[in-house]
Amino acid sequence: MPHHTRPRATARRTLAGTGTAALVAVLALALAGCGGTPKAPAPSDAWVEPAFERAPHSGWSTAGDEVVFSFASVGDSRQDPTNPDPTTLIPPLTGSLLEQDRIWLQNTRAWSRILRAVQDQKASMLVVNGDIVMGYGRSSVPEAWASRPPSVNDVAASDIARLQRQYAYWRGMVAGLFETGTYVLPVPGNHETQCSDTVTTQKGACRKGKSAYAENEDAWRANMGDLIVDTRRFNAVTGFEASQVSGIDRATAPGPAEGFTTDQSKLSYSFDVKIVGGLLHFAVINTFATGQDGVAPVQWLARDLEQARARGARQIFVFGHKPAFNYNAMAIRDKVFGPDGLDPTPAGRTPGSKAFWKVIVDNGATYFAGHLHVMHLDRIALPTDPAQPLAAVGTRETTPRGAAWQVLVGSGGSPFDATLEGRCPDCRTPKLNEPTDRYYAWARVLVHRSGRVSLEIWGFDDKFGPARVLKVVNSLQSPENRPQP
Repeated sequence: MPHHTRPRATARRTLAGTGTAALVAVLALALAGCGGTPKAPAPSDAWVEPAFERAPHSGWSTAGDEVVFSFASVGDSRQDPTNPDPTTLIPPLTGSLLEQDRIWLQNTRAWSRILRAVQDQKASMLVVNGDIVMGYGRSSVPEAWASRPPSVNDVAASDIARLQRQYAYWRGMVAGLFETGTYVLPVPGNHETQCSDTVTTQKGACRKGKSAYAENEDAWRANMGDLIVDTRRFNAVTGFEASQVSGIDRATAPGPAEGFTTDQSKLSYSFDVKIVGGLLHFAVINTFATGQDGVAPVQWLARDLEQARARGARQIFVFGHKPAFNYNAMAIRDKVFGPDGLDPTPAGRTPGSKAFWKVIVDNGATYFAGHLHVMHLDRIALPTDPAQPLAAVGTRETTPRGAAWQVLVGSGGSPFDATLEGRCPDCRTPKLNEPTDRYYAWARVLVHRSGRVSLEIWGFDDKFGPARVLKVVNSLQSPENRPQP
């Protein structure tokens, strides 16, 4: 069934209640955003750098190969109260954060504009790749409260209240997507699961540096659990059938056999979506679990993808917060990836990025990530010599055997990694590897009737100019690399 005529249920479900549902309802009424409506690109046969806008969206389809399913992906919408990007100040460069964003800690203008574009493009799903909230506190009752009753101000300033407030605001912002046919799926990031000793309001609440805590994982489930994955609601919102859900209980989530000591249910999870002519598989992984910060659940993912392929999944998409390989927007790249991806792992464990990437490549999957506040695409190949580092293999359209795409879209509103140089208002844009390194951007993925999967990257610059298509990949999988049932 063509994408623009997919089935829709007549009855819509409202946002499922959480502990902060009442606050969400109030917050949703107050949200505002700025920006124009993006226009869709004409189909392309290669990776291109189009100049500006394209023809208006019309649910376009390639002749004889119509789009039967589409989704969007982006991450990192949270604001930073101490180091915001100067372009988000009012007035820009010299002003201050809006009180709204200082309290609720979202880049409301950029994020609301991205959400409207995703609605406009009629995506069936929006997968948000972590750092949804500023977080970085610890969702535990302060020890001081045991000896004296807290005041209202004490409660409001606590890590628990601050985190609940931030989740509530974000839930209010995305609530409208469900009413227009887009199901929102969250991915945990380090700001959701970790506590930072420099951010927490509770002195001594967490170890020096940044570490994930079970209480923050519990807070994730309390605020996001109803979205992961409510099959009845998914089917009603999108008109597509979600099934074979795994990871929503402790028995099917990553566990002690892989070194996970806390409950990982609804932090790493997966499911199938049935479409015309085939089956899609989606897997979400927690890359910042308690005691496993910056580590992917490789064994769980390998089993999950193997089982999906055995069921006949034709296309596989994996989402996590931390990228397998980093991209330094502030340096001239030498095509060798630095250590800020999933490479560093605790002593004695399987090296992260190579083991993880082998699972991605062996299953013909595509990996979507955030964490780095930039948009970047790379096809990464497994080295023939295990001692050699993994590296990009260029930007040719066809994905060869032994390589897969990493789609880095941590560009949903957080301060750009490519920071302005100098003192504002005389600050200037630094030398960038790519002109789009300071763009707010999201991925739009189109699944065609033939099984081909194409990718569009959409975005707008830090001056909030017109949205346009930034990159197009005609096929994420070459025929020889596409997994067979």
